Amino acid sequence: MSKILTVTIPSYNTEKYIDECLPYLIDERIISAIEILIVSDGSKDNTVSVAQKWSDKYPDSIRVIDKENGGHGSTINRGILEATGKYFKVVDGDDWVVTENFVKLIEFLKGVDVDLINNPYFEHDEETADETLMMALKIQANQIVQHDKIIEQIKIPPMHTITYRTSILKDNKISIDEKMFYVDVEYICFPLPFVKKSVYLDYPVYVYRTNSGTQSMAIGNMVKNRAMHLKMTTHVWEFIKNLPNSTPESVKKVLMQRFSELIFAQYVINLSISDKTERKFETKAFTEFLKTEKVLEIPEILNLSKLVIRTTGKIITPAVMVRNTFQNKKTWRKVERGLLNTLKKMRN
Repeated sequence: MSKILTVTIPSYNTEKYIDECLPYLIDERIISAIEILIVSDGSKDNTVSVAQKWSDKYPDSIRVIDKENGGHGSTINRGILEATGKYFKVVDGDDWVVTENFVKLIEFLKGVDVDLINNPYFEHDEETADETLMMALKIQANQIVQHDKIIEQIKIPPMHTITYRTSILKDNKISIDEKMFYVDVEYICFPLPFVKKSVYLDYPVYVYRTNSGTQSMAIGNMVKNRAMHLKMTTHVWEFIKNLPNSTPESVKKVLMQRFSELIFAQYVINLSISDKTERKFETKAFTEFLKTEKVLEIPEILNLSKLVIRTTGKIITPAVMVRNTFQNKKTWRKVERGLLNTLKKMRN
């Protein structure tokens, strides 16, 4: 039986999570219709042996790929290469899905022909066990539409919401950076010029684990890995500058807005560097790069990001200091979540 969906599970030292993740994906109603690729990224624990037990139990649906360490991007690239399903989704090894809604998604995919599917998702706070519904949009739902007509409402969502048609990835040779963090942005953005039809389904499928303490998005880790974030940001910029001529204007606009957010994030990271000399040097260098690229002259760049560039980050320095002081406080996390949700809705 041909597979409707390939689920790629990037896994690095996730032995304690595999047995949590997989039961949510496996349901007798749809197991024969899906392909699960557990891609171990050179794990040093028992990830492979734990995963193999599941493959032995479901040999027609689960396959374990043990490869040398190459970073999160390399596991997605390998998943795309190996995928046989009509559609493709990434579920990280320490996350999971809402089983009933996952089954609902599979049944939906069996009867449609579409390039991109978006769903809401839950963020699960590892410390508080709170779950927050994200990407619950008040837009036309459950109907296939031209993507360029709704992309300004959907924007550039997190990868947890996304299911792509596999041929979009394979035919356009979508490949993302390896041996780097933060490449989920590339995975989301790079296929978009080739997406024609999409659908927004109004039920959450993915559950994303946050505040685990080891995530690359924690500010301490982002400062440590800031060169990777800068490299990813510049790669996204090069991608935008070289978009195909056929790319719809609405897609270009939203990609530019996402680049604006990456600019803002890079300033937050640079301004969080503890060493004053390094902080000043790297912030100035990034500002000079953006000015050389004439980013300030682009109408689609968000005004807030332009203000940050013009002031070399000084306009947000006090806020960054407050954030970094209180980021581990439960109350502050709730305040920050509210602020982030508000900022995501703000456009020029």
